[in-house]
Amino acid sequence: MGKVRVLPSELVNQIAAGEVVERPASVVKELVENALDAHATQIRVAIREGGMAAISVSDDGTGMGPEDARLAFERHATSKLESAEDLARVSSLGFRGEALPSIASVAAVRMRTRQREDAIGTELEGFGAGIERSAPVACAEGTTIEVLELFGRVPARRKFLKSAVTEASHVVRWLERIALARPDVRFELERDGRRALLWLPTRDARERVLAVLPPGAGEDLRPVGGETPTLRVTGFASPTHVLRSGPSDLHVYVNGRPVRDRLLQFAVRDAYRDALPPGRYPVVVLFLQVDPGEVDVNVHPAKWEVRFRDPAAVTALLRRAIGAAVRVGTSAALEYRLAPLAQGGGGAVAAGDFDLSAGLFAPTPPGVAESADSRPTAASPGLSFARLRYVGQALGLYLVLEGESGLVLIDQHAAHERVLFERLRRAVLEDKLERQPLLVPLELELSRADAEILDANAELLARAGIELETGAATLRGTVRASLRSLPALLAGRRGASWPEMLAETARALAEPGPRESRDGLERALHELLASSACHAAVRKGDRLDPREAGALLEALDDTLWFPNCPHGRPILATLDRAELERRFLRR
Repeated sequence: MGKVRVLPSELVNQIAAGEVVERPASVVKELVENALDAHATQIRVAIREGGMAAISVSDDGTGMGPEDARLAFERHATSKLESAEDLARVSSLGFRGEALPSIASVAAVRMRTRQREDAIGTELEGFGAGIERSAPVACAEGTTIEVLELFGRVPARRKFLKSAVTEASHVVRWLERIALARPDVRFELERDGRRALLWLPTRDARERVLAVLPPGAGEDLRPVGGETPTLRVTGFASPTHVLRSGPSDLHVYVNGRPVRDRLLQFAVRDAYRDALPPGRYPVVVLFLQVDPGEVDVNVHPAKWEVRFRDPAAVTALLRRAIGAAVRVGTSAALEYRLAPLAQGGGGAVAAGDFDLSAGLFAPTPPGVAESADSRPTAASPGLSFARLRYVGQALGLYLVLEGESGLVLIDQHAAHERVLFERLRRAVLEDKLERQPLLVPLELELSRADAEILDANAELLARAGIELETGAATLRGTVRASLRSLPALLAGRRGASWPEMLAETARALAEPGPRESRDGLERALHELLASSACHAAVRKGDRLDPREAGALLEALDDTLWFPNCPHGRPILATLDRAELERRFLRR
């Protein structure tokens, strides 16, 4: 007898279930998506023991007739597709009935369903390879599906499930995701006989977002909008002062389908690239509408991932739309926080015209004069850091400013880094960046890997005003290199560590990510300029006299977009009078 054999249908279904049904939340996902495809306006989910003992999903959708209900338990039976062309342009969340045979192969399934035009409904019970019982039944219009003892006959799968609390949390998490996309639908979750969640239909997406997101996450969300001939994005994004410790509040939808696509997540983070401190994440809810022919939703069995015909256009649109919303939202929030402090703050330090031999805060050279169009938007038209009263420097790092109703602390390194970065960025964008040749080239040693990366990106370095010539290898396995020119804006900065900056730049350029596209090159250039600005900026421990501090504050007024350095660290913190009085028990 041969060794190759056709698998029995029950085993085939269990293998298919392994691709789609991972845990109780997977079952809820498939059944709720089917309910939405059936035009349900009310969906009720009930679970027992985290969904391991029982799952019930009821909807008021169109329901099915007896024949369709029986076919729904058959493999490869669906009401969504008729041809291969339909598969390429599918816009539904699922293929109605497709998941039922997979679920029935690992659990007992009971379905009651009725169409509006039918006087009586149909009840079916299935387990394993087919339908075990079918009978007419009196029931409401719509469909109710019960799933009992998930993985009861597959103990190897059952033992990998977590506790009832953990599995229930996954169900809640998925319901939150789909509820954000459908504010017009009533969602209810019952857990072990008690109502756990209820989201009533809302008038608009913002109301549903505020209802679903945890307290604080929806604070000060800004609307996002943008479109091209084939793409449209709407939604909400948080300003840079509303950040989370994890990516759990980053929600992206493609044609109404929640996805966890790496390309889209990368585009979102890239829009915040110079405003996110390490380990911090924005709150984002985005709805991307794409021509179904321009996106493939069948890449992943559970449809968590998608593939775009033109991914560069998608990422560019998201970056522009989110970036614009975040800039406006951050500026408005910053003005709200600081405007009361800026009132009546007299006694500002005047920078005036003075000579700083160290070149710390020299005015922008004539070769990179600012134009009205390219000049960055200040934090607020009516706000000026330089108008606050300069108190002094604290702990060798923080500039202390006093306003009418509180204090502002400025991180001098982060602030100067932002100033230098914006000047470099504008000079590069306007093609006015001047290169300063070094009279005596700076000799240094690089690791072989760093040298290869920097050599491969010589053109990018040249755009940033850096000329680096690599030479022979040393006996230690390093590579000799000569730094021959720097951006004129940064030449002569005291304390600049160019060898360290080049090594850091090489590590950044080595990170995975597309660099062939225009967006990819912009990201690489951003990393290079940010690293250059960071290593040329004043550092902790550098003492600034009042004139230098005043010059930095004036420069900050002209260049601040986000209250962060290009690497995402905060530039400022505020302490208002009320907080001080509370701490000293004066109120």
